[in-house]
Amino acid sequence: MLKKVIYFCFLLLSLSCASESKDSFWFLKKDKDYSRIKSVFNDYIDFFPSQDQAKCKNYSWSLNSDREYNIKAVFRFPDSTFTNINARIENDAIVKYPSDKNCLLVLNRFATHQNYGYPEKHEIDTNLINRDCYDNLYPIPNFSNFSKYQSNETECKLTKDFTVYVLEAKTGKFLDRNKLTLGTYMPKNWKNGFSKGVAISNEREVIIFWVIIW
Repeated sequence: MLKKVIYFCFLLLSLSCASESKDSFWFLKKDKDYSRIKSVFNDYIDFFPSQDQAKCKNYSWSLNSDREYNIKAVFRFPDSTFTNINARIENDAIVKYPSDKNCLLVLNRFATHQNYGYPEKHEIDTNLINRDCYDNLYPIPNFSNFSKYQSNETECKLTKDFTVYVLEAKTGKFLDRNKLTLGTYMPKNWKNGFSKGVAISNEREVIIFWVIIW
């Protein structure tokens, strides 16, 4: 009987550990808003790495109905894994953009590391909200909140060593009505929507996984 009890406890522990290792949000577990973040992004981050694949270097998130709902996380991988994931992303992406491309469709483009996403009136150039060059582009994040990787020299606020890959993007309403944003600074056909992908720096050997919903 004792052996059966021990075996049962071991089985429960094993199942618990297996379940935990498959949790896409493993890198957020110490965040006090873990449950709230998970409730918004649960259907969108299945492409993030598992805990046994990578080390999380940094992450940020926002659940702000004034601007956007986003989650971004920087991961470092073992060399062989990094190479394999890089190749897979190249194959799976619907488009890739150099971070210093001179026309990018950036969500909340006027946010900077200095204004914390709330630009002053003089920082907003209305000529950049609708441009002909946006017609065939997919939305990508503003990366200004990652100080180690941010640069005001690019539209997406990432340093020039990064390439941004979009894995999926759709226009439409993907948030509850009470969470839906106004899509400020976005062209009419992208007033609401979602986009997900990665930004890769081969120079630094890091990958930023991201999802934006607005």
